[in-house]
Amino acid sequence: MKIALVRLTAMGDVIHTAASVQFIKAALPQCELTWFVEEKFAPILEHNPQIDRIVALNLHSLKKGASLRKIKALAGTVRSSGPLDSVIDVQGLVKSAVVGRLAGRDLHGLDHRSAREGVASLLYRHRHRVDCAGIAPMRFASLIAQSLGIEISREMMAGKKPYLFFDPEKDQSRIDTFFKAGQPNLLIITGASLPSKTYPTEGWIEVIRELEGVNILLVAGSTDERREAEKIAEATTARLLPPLDLDGLKYAVSRAEVLLGGDTGPSHIAWAMNRPSILLFGSTPPTMMFETERNIAITSGADVHPCRFDKNDRSIANIPPGKILGALERML
Repeated sequence: MKIALVRLTAMGDVIHTAASVQFIKAALPQCELTWFVEEKFAPILEHNPQIDRIVALNLHSLKKGASLRKIKALAGTVRSSGPLDSVIDVQGLVKSAVVGRLAGRDLHGLDHRSAREGVASLLYRHRHRVDCAGIAPMRFASLIAQSLGIEISREMMAGKKPYLFFDPEKDQSRIDTFFKAGQPNLLIITGASLPSKTYPTEGWIEVIRELEGVNILLVAGSTDERREAEKIAEATTARLLPPLDLDGLKYAVSRAEVLLGGDTGPSHIAWAMNRPSILLFGSTPPTMMFETERNIAITSGADVHPCRFDKNDRSIANIPPGKILGALERML
């Protein structure tokens, strides 16, 4: 049986969807699994032995200038991956539904009340209901399980095996030099995709200044994120890691005793790799992560809608540094 998942973006959602792969393979061990993903997120899935084929698509390039030649080339890439027996659009957007339709006729997806873009459901042969208020990895697992007629329970997800992998042959010595033996290594993801998910620079400084005997490493991606991270490093004992590709990011997370960050893609890598983490939530609900004894959420206390998020909500700034410190002390 040839199965395909369509989950193009974003990093956190790709990570949470990938949690289901091991359960697909356990239930259908002879299946061949293909994944359609946006090109820049493809490395997050690489080196997973249970994903048979990753098809990286540069749909983002169409925003800069769509042309018939580009569209034909992308469509050809998708079609050449078939024929596929069953295709599941986990994203629920028109663009992901179109990709799924090109990949195969037996297309599963969310019904019009569940999909982020309800009109996308018109392109599916099979439509399934999933509650948007559910825990993120379980929402995606529910759609996949309904589509394939398999079971993926919360108990199964809680006992998952790590499923993100880095290249074991790659020289990571430039990252290794930042980690210390004999004391806990704390990795802090200082930025996020939206300001509403970003903890204030002053708050990070206050937290770090209270920590003793901890090797604190900062991770930042964009130019703006690195500028703010440099301010934190200058004011504290924390050190900023060099720019990391996704393979290096996975490797760095694997070496940390604890990861601390907001509700952003890089932060969710820790749960996927069965590493301890503390995530901060303001404008988004804690259902955006799968909480365990070693993966905990700290919320701002704001009244957040479970399905619709306010990008202007800056309540994450209301989380007291002391609350973060208390969680860190217990975890470390």
